[in-house]
Amino acid sequence: MAAFSGDKARLAAEIAQSCRIMGKLGLTHAALGHVSYRPEGADTVLIKGKGVDEAGLRYTSVDDILEIDFDAEKVGGPDGLQPPSESFIHLWLYKLHPEVRSVAHIHPVPAVLLTIGEREIVPIVGAFDIGAAQMAIEGVPTYPRSVTVANDELGEGLATFMGDHKVTMMRGHGISATGSSVADVTVRCVTANRLVSMMYQACLIGDPQPILPEDQEIISAPLDPARPRGSAGGEVGMLAAYRYYRSLADEEALA
Repeated sequence: MAAFSGDKARLAAEIAQSCRIMGKLGLTHAALGHVSYRPEGADTVLIKGKGVDEAGLRYTSVDDILEIDFDAEKVGGPDGLQPPSESFIHLWLYKLHPEVRSVAHIHPVPAVLLTIGEREIVPIVGAFDIGAAQMAIEGVPTYPRSVTVANDELGEGLATFMGDHKVTMMRGHGISATGSSVADVTVRCVTANRLVSMMYQACLIGDPQPILPEDQEIISAPLDPARPRGSAGGEVGMLAAYRYYRSLADEEALA
């Protein structure tokens, strides 16, 4: 029997699908990583559970989703699951950024390798990948700690370090990202994975150089969702990208 009904059931399905997409597209490994959503004004969060009955991300179902409070205590969900040890990543990003609706934490190997080599992300591409270029221009800092973010002190430290950035690499660990919706944070994670993969490969062949400053200025401007030619920008463009990644992962649209 499903743990939730109504809006919570729909949100649980969205979180589960996001986990499956990122698992199927190889953004993380085994059962490591989690996605969450906080309804506006709510004092609880829906998040992928961990524990004896946990599934790897690519096999996540609605029955793997829990409801937790802001003390990282479970308030709803299956008996065989418990809150992730790193629930504090999610909770502190929500606490410090009330506008954030969704958080994801995953372990892309190229991001981990870049942090091991102390390589910073620079805007190495332009029109080849506007989303990745904009992310690099905005900045992807590296959180220096490598431990599991398993308490309030570490969670607050990560969220404070991240500041207004929407993505951060975590040294020897992975990445954390925020979004305005589950779809938004999923697309951001896929884009981040593509960016760190290109950056890692560029480091293998030389010393990656940023694109011209004047081109960075042009590319950093948001795309107009209503522009008459080319891909849409804004939320419309993000949702189009999400549909693509959902199809790439052989996922059906949710009812």
